[in-house]
Amino acid sequence: MANKDLATNLAVEVLKTAIVLFTLLFISRFIEALPFSGMPVFNRFITAAELLAALVSAAAIVVFLKAGFNVKSTVDALAYWLPGAGTLLNYFTGLAAVLFAYAAFQPVVFPLIRDLEWVYQSLFLAVTLFLLAKIGLHVYGASESVSRFIISVFHPYKDAPSRPDKPSGTPA
Repeated sequence: MANKDLATNLAVEVLKTAIVLFTLLFISRFIEALPFSGMPVFNRFITAAELLAALVSAAAIVVFLKAGFNVKSTVDALAYWLPGAGTLLNYFTGLAAVLFAYAAFQPVVFPLIRDLEWVYQSLFLAVTLFLLAKIGLHVYGASESVSRFIISVFHPYKDAPSRPDKPSGTPA
């Protein structure tokens, strides 16, 4: 029964996050359709629509990361066979947020750093590689527990009693 409640809590959080993200997407598309959206802001290369879309994207990233942190304990309880499953989920949500931010902020950042695009690229590359390394190390650290769980699932005689005609030290 506890797993059902945990799954329900997870589903509620996922749906709540999806609704908020859809609403933010609708807001972003509405901003692009406004008559003033093509007006330049700050300099002649950044439009109002691009700036407001970047702000909405920042809000979407915060919502996405917050959802990952909200379900961390639920995922830990549901995936008991994977130690730190909630932490691993947070690494994946962080990676998805970084990849989304990379594309979302380019129209606003590139005109400001025309000759230094490599800094933007390098920053996102470093953060992405860091998160991938954290994911890899976490999966490697949990591999023994996952392996034991998989073996216990596929072991056909795990509940079979030992044979009484064999001494305890000899193989069956």
